[in-house]
Amino acid sequence: MLLYTEKQLDEAYRIDCRARTKADKPWVQLEEFRPIYEGLVESLMIAYNTREILPRNIPPYLIDSLNELLEHTMKKDM
Repeated sequence: MLLYTEKQLDEAYRIDCRARTKADKPWVQLEEFRPIYEGLVESLMIAYNTREILPRNIPPYLIDSLNELLEHTMKKDM
């Protein structure tokens, strides 16, 4: 089970919107983003635990937005 707050989802969504804008890609609605976010976080957790890499079919701008979110989260926790 993956637990996250709505604040974390909202922050990730805003980062994703910025990344999509930079990549000239259309935005998705927040509720459309929710399963994308959950899938990315789950993939990252699996990759971290098993040392696997993320699937190749994830668009680079989504990986960039996840990396930005993780970096931002780590800075907040320090």
